[in-house]
Formats: sequence, structure tokens, C-alpha cells
Amino acid sequence: MFMSKFEGLTSVSSLERRAASKYYIFLFFNVFLGSIITGSALEQLKSYIHQSANEIPRTIGVAIPMKATFFITYIMVDGWAGVAGEILRLKPLVIFHLKNFFLVKTEKDREEAMDPGSIGFDSNEPQIQLYFLLGLVYATVTPFLLPFILIFFGFSYMVYRHQVRLSGIDLFDA
Repeated sequence: MFMSKFEGLTSVSSLERRAASKYYIFLFFNVFLGSIITGSALEQLKSYIHQSANEIPRTIGVAIPMKATFFITYIMVDGWAGVAGEILRLKPLVIFHLKNFFLVKTEKDREEAMDPGSIGFDSNEPQIQLYFLLGLVYATVTPFLLPFILIFFGFSYMVYRHQVRLSGIDLFDA
């Protein structure tokens, strides 16, 4: 968000959109491509050294199915635990109690302290897009990953449906 503010964007929606796109690019290169390339490089170091640069994409294509177990673990640890953390909303809960203890003097202050804030579009949306990308890439290569992705999206639907309703926006009932 700070980098997007530094670019001169003023509206919150454009700041969140720009921050989300930067975070998605970071996740794409760091988590997706980074883990595939480094994982395959460590496993196939000898073939990387003795092959031409034109053969590296083929080696990466061969390495994608080998990294499926890493991404299954990543989905279970980061995705499922992240959704569980979103249910708990520990950060807004702690902030509410701190505000309630130190800052609240009137009922209006208490209502303002109870506001949990937004659902974090700039950090949650890129993660959802990364899991969708993982589902698309591994759907044909290693379909064993798809149930884990579907469980993640099922949990996410239940959690974010509730979170979006709490924030006053009702997108799911048309």
C-alpha cells in the first residue's frame, strides 16, 4: 500500500487494486515459479549444468509435476490455515480490546472501536488467484491436487461470504 501511495494514487480502491496486483506478481514469481525452478534446480542440478539454455523450459515443464507434493502442503498449511485465521480475525479482536480499554469514553467511541475493518482485498485476493493458478496448472498434470484446491475454495466461499456480509456489502444474494 505504501508503494502504491508513493505512486500518487489517492482513492482507496485504486490503492488496494494496485497493491493486490503487486502482491500477486510477487506470489507468482516467488511462490509459484521460485519453488518450481529452485526445486527442480536442486533435484536436477546436473542436467541444468550440461544442457543448453533452450532446454531449460522443457526441464521446468518436467519439474512441475514433481512439485505437486510441495503445493499440496502449501495449500493445506497456508490456504486452509489462512482461511481458519480469517474466521478467527484475531488482529481485529485484539485491536478492539485495546481500543476498548484505552480509548473508549462514549458509546460512539465503542461502536467505532467495534468496526472490524475491511476484509483485506489487497492481501487476500492475490492469494486466491494463486490457488486458482495452482488449480489450473495442476488440473491436467497432477489431478490429485484438485481436491485440496476445491476444499480451499469451499472454505473460502463460506468464510468470505460471511465476512463480506459483515462489512455491509451483500454480493451473494441477488
